[in-house]
Amino acid sequence: MEALRIGEPLNGLAVWASAYGKRLGQDRIYAVSSGSPCMLFVLDPAGTRPVQQFALEGSDHCWGVVAAASGVYIGGSGILYRFTHEQGIENLGEMIPGEFYTWRLAADNEGNIYGGCYPGGKVFQYNPSTGQFRDYGVMVDGEQYARCMQAWKGKLYVGAGTRCPHIVELDTETGERREISLPEESRTEQLVYDLNIVHGKLIIRITPSSRLYIYDLKLRRWENSIDHVSGLSMSPPDRHGNIYFIKDDVLQRYALATGMLTPTSLAMPEPAGDYGWLEGHPLNPRGSCLAGVHRDGTCWIYDPENDRHTVIDFMLQGQPVHLQSLAWGPEGKLYIGGYFAGGLASFDPATSEIVSRRGIGQIEGMMEAGGIMYLGVYPKANIFAYDPSREWNPGLNPRLAFSLQGEEQDRAFAWTRAGEELAIGTVPSYGRHGGALTLLHPGTGVRGVFRGLLPQQSIVSLAAGQELLFAGGSVWGGLGIAPERKEASLMIWDVNSRRKVWEGVPVPGEKAIPALALDDEGKVWGLTAGLLFLFDPFTLKTERTVQVSPADWEGMTHFWRGGNELLYREGILYGVAMNTLFQYDVRQGRLEVLDEDARLLAADGEGGLFFARSTALYRMQALAARQEEL
Repeated sequence: MEALRIGEPLNGLAVWASAYGKRLGQDRIYAVSSGSPCMLFVLDPAGTRPVQQFALEGSDHCWGVVAAASGVYIGGSGILYRFTHEQGIENLGEMIPGEFYTWRLAADNEGNIYGGCYPGGKVFQYNPSTGQFRDYGVMVDGEQYARCMQAWKGKLYVGAGTRCPHIVELDTETGERREISLPEESRTEQLVYDLNIVHGKLIIRITPSSRLYIYDLKLRRWENSIDHVSGLSMSPPDRHGNIYFIKDDVLQRYALATGMLTPTSLAMPEPAGDYGWLEGHPLNPRGSCLAGVHRDGTCWIYDPENDRHTVIDFMLQGQPVHLQSLAWGPEGKLYIGGYFAGGLASFDPATSEIVSRRGIGQIEGMMEAGGIMYLGVYPKANIFAYDPSREWNPGLNPRLAFSLQGEEQDRAFAWTRAGEELAIGTVPSYGRHGGALTLLHPGTGVRGVFRGLLPQQSIVSLAAGQELLFAGGSVWGGLGIAPERKEASLMIWDVNSRRKVWEGVPVPGEKAIPALALDDEGKVWGLTAGLLFLFDPFTLKTERTVQVSPADWEGMTHFWRGGNELLYREGILYGVAMNTLFQYDVRQGRLEVLDEDARLLAADGEGGLFFARSTALYRMQALAARQEEL
């Protein structure tokens, strides 16, 4: 029986990058929304509708757009695109083989284009005159992220890191590199996230503290620092030499000459993205206005001369969103979380109704308790509480219950019930090892966070019985750091005494255990990348292994969950391993492959299996249930 396609539950916008230019003397904004595929929107800031839009086939993310004399360049999923009004979109090809994630872009005075990549931490150059790419190699040994960059006087300044922040000065002609030493207090941080150069000043923002630092490139010294700055960039200077950025959720003007910081009247609770100056806009026909595009596709325009602003909603159409998480919630509805652009949808099997909601980020995992959906949102492992019986109102409902950022956690993949508590397993922040187990009592809000239970491992799967909690690890920590262990562990935790009673390697050589389930006898079934195993917690022995799907650990840059899921129902295991949906008869030892293009898994009480395929939700009647009907 083939799977039934239910539909695409989520549709979203995620504009993180834009560039500014002119077309026949009129201002234009070139904004790119991540999605499947990415979309380029050409916007007239004096209008109310997009002028043009183009699909960027082959890419689902974009963090970098830059305008040059030869066109507007866009970084996608390891692909560089060029847009011109005459030719439309051109796919210029793969920048560097093996680099599948592109970060910020920059252009030099000669019109060459530069960009940084993941997972190799490399930087490339594209020469529009020759159509050739140049690979400058890894910027910092051991660092997988070349995150941001700007060109200045024959050099490219690159922000890198995750284990710790770095600034690299790259000679674009010779390829020679040298590092600029960072202030001492910044060396315990993770990443140079933003980097701009204005009037010979190198301006960077370092995360996770979001502190801004200013460095004089001529004098080669650090001059100033400012706390609590957000955004993805600084503005180009105005005619007085001032720059603008977001601090304390307000657009602020900063005078580079004097160091004076002045708040404007424009509140900005979200990162501002890329900035550009407009000339002759209706908000100030005789002056210059600063503009930016929010993540939701709305455009803000600020008139610094009169300290006033306006917001334009271009009513941009979102793209289908890849599905990231599934969980049952109140009233028998299935809840679906989205990747990158985020969003939360619900599907009612009784009526086939899908309700989509925007305004929440990427939900890695979630669970219902007491009529409330608890949502684990990336980044910072923010845990939100959503009451489906009340109106959707982001900020209030769902509301932020707590964050695990202070515990250096980022992704809340693993969820289960442990007595009266919710147990949450997390992946740590970028460049860090060591996940955490969090126990939350939904009724009281009391929680405990336990770190270091699986040394140098993330906690990526959970299952619980009456008194014992089982946790599966992954040797991969946050992105940007290589594993320090060779094998993944399984942990047994006593819920009542709050202590670890056992830890060991159930299957030698396996690097992650992304799914766990308990059977009727209290034994533990687990999945690695493509291997199913049975572990007896009483004898502490692995009793059975079953190959479900081939997996190449050596070819993986990281593996946390990978869409792997496992459910136990009356002697049958249902699971997804490496996109293979299967059922396994525990008593007869018989494996049946149900689908070979599946991710995530949820089962209803009537033998229905729900899974994701890219942006769509599917339902299939389980083979065991069909055989019972016959």
